Amino acid sequence: MSETFTLSECLPPDLPEIVELQNHLWQGGEKNLAYYHWKYRDNPYLDGRYSVLARDASGRVAGMAGVFGSPWECDGARFVLPCVTDTIVVPEHRNSPLFHRMLDEAARRLRAADSPWLLDFGDQGAIPAMLLRGWKMVGPWALSIHTRSGDPSRPGWADEPVRTGARSGVPISVVPGNDRTIAAMADVAVRIPDDGRVRVVRDFEYYAWRAANPLANYHYLVAGEEKPAGFLVGHRFVLDPDDGETPTSIVECEADDPDVKADLIDVAHDLLPGKWILTWAHDLPVEAQEVLARRGTEISEPTGRFDLDGPLPNLMLKHTGAVPRVPVPADLSDLANWDVRGITGRAWR
Repeated sequence: MSETFTLSECLPPDLPEIVELQNHLWQGGEKNLAYYHWKYRDNPYLDGRYSVLARDASGRVAGMAGVFGSPWECDGARFVLPCVTDTIVVPEHRNSPLFHRMLDEAARRLRAADSPWLLDFGDQGAIPAMLLRGWKMVGPWALSIHTRSGDPSRPGWADEPVRTGARSGVPISVVPGNDRTIAAMADVAVRIPDDGRVRVVRDFEYYAWRAANPLANYHYLVAGEEKPAGFLVGHRFVLDPDDGETPTSIVECEADDPDVKADLIDVAHDLLPGKWILTWAHDLPVEAQEVLARRGTEISEPTGRFDLDGPLPNLMLKHTGAVPRVPVPADLSDLANWDVRGITGRAWR
């Protein structure tokens, strides 16, 4: 007999139960409420009306599928892509169809609002079932994995505030995540030519919102002096110690010149904390690839097998049935139509 669930919006009276529910993902304590407000209430692109809360027949909370907004553009046209995140099903219902029911409900609401797509950062374990329910997979793509030696806490991040790039000769500085840094990042990003692929809108508003994530610990590098020539953002989950068993991710690296980008990657691998450094290897210039090769970094390439490609990044896309109102490539399931620089699930949690 099919289990009965009631699906609703996530409303203010539900917040205490939602905060408690999030402890199934991480033990965030009081940070859970701040994180929920940051991601859904304070999101500048979409409010939390499309998030789905599930209750079982007894009225107890059984799961949640969060839906937040992210800004995108293609050929000069800007639009919001709703993204699935923070999906939780309590242990006693994990063998039920609740996960898919919540995603179907989110897609139904978006279709009713004339929003044509729903995006997810693919959990490889769920991908086969999602494909059967009409989702399309974008990717996966290659991932660089560098195993560190020495002290994983890397006190040099604070002790070496400025270095000179070995290739470019450009100074690279450790900087705080303040408005000046955010403005420098936006200044670099706006100079990146639009090549017709779908890409994240990387402007001051987006960077300022991302930087406010209460569960993220960001590390920033900026290249250049008077005029910024590039930047890099490293990320660790705030609840994980620097010497813990989770990797540090380079969630974004951009520069005007490939030698500057290579130098940023090089310096980050010296100074970032953590036992492992992850970098998306898709779209990296040859110069940056040479830096990774010199450091003995492992590049994990897609194999086409779900059982082997689990750690690799990818996107999942669901067409809700609404008619697109912006010009986008006909085949959004083709990775060649996406500029994945600046896209990572870790940057949004």
